[in-house]
Parts: sequence; C-alpha cells; structure tokens
Amino acid sequence: MEDLIKHQYSVGVLCRNIGIYIGLPLKEIKLLETAAFFHDIGKLFVPKSLLNKKEPLSIEEFEVVKMHSLYGAELLRKIGFDSIVVSAVRHHHERYDGRGYPDGLHGEKIPLCSRIIAVADAFDVMTAGRIYKKPISNDKAVEELIRCSVTQFDPEVVKIFVKMFKEEDAYV
Repeated sequence: MEDLIKHQYSVGVLCRNIGIYIGLPLKEIKLLETAAFFHDIGKLFVPKSLLNKKEPLSIEEFEVVKMHSLYGAELLRKIGFDSIVVSAVRHHHERYDGRGYPDGLHGEKIPLCSRIIAVADAFDVMTAGRIYKKPISNDKAVEELIRCSVTQFDPEVVKIFVKMFKEEDAYV
C-alpha cells in the first residue's frame, strides 16, 4: 500500500510539472494532477498476491490486473470526480498504437491527461523499480521512453518530457 501511495504521488508531481512546463491552464493542471494522484486507485480492488508477484503473470492474472483502470474510473465516477479525471484514470494504459487497454484507443483519441500520465507512470515505475524489477537510472528511463515513443507513448508528450528533463532536472 505504501508503495502505491508513493507511486501515485510521484506520478502526480511529474504530471503537474509537465502541465506547468507546457503551459496548461491552471484548471487543466489541477485535473491532470488529480487524475495522476488517483490513476492506480483501482489496484485496491486487485488481489495483493497478483500485485506483489515476483514471477511473470499468467494471461488470466494479467487480465485481472488490467481491470484496475476500470475499477478506479468507476470508483471515482461514483464519488463525483470530474469526468476528465475519470476518463484519464480509465485510459492511462492505452497505447499510442492502439494496443493498450481497456478500450484500445489510439493516437489523439486517447485523452491528453492519459497520455501524459502514461509517460510519467512509466518513468516512475522504471526509476523506482518494482518487486519483480530493479530500478534503472533516470537517463536509461528517458532512453526507454524515447524508444517506446510512437508505439506505447505519444511522441509529442515524450519530446516534452525529455526536453523538461534535460532543461530542468529539478522537475523530475
């Protein structure tokens, strides 16, 4: 649970900084930051045994874990969060090439907040590590984001993140 809270906080800070860096209006920055803070809240409904598993997940187990974005979006919708936040949480695992989940959205059909969260989320996962994977350096994580732009990530969001990272290391 503590790791989940740290991760959501880190992703929220990164997303807020990206929003500020690209000059989003304050209201949009707040919505982006809120969505990022809650992007993985649906993991509270996924068995801890799957989230903490050191071995690769089976296809069936991965299908259960993938539900977290739907669980989180539904929870936030039920308690009255803004629809932009709900949509961002639902779609933060969509891929730019359309091979993500839950809806297989692609390109700019993926909400901007979700595209930003995806980059910040991946960066934090890579640099903080997971029970099943050791952390890598910030520079290596940036290289991986660049490598996966166009397929997994919006190339424009990656360019912005890389530019921010290089210009303002304090942002990251």
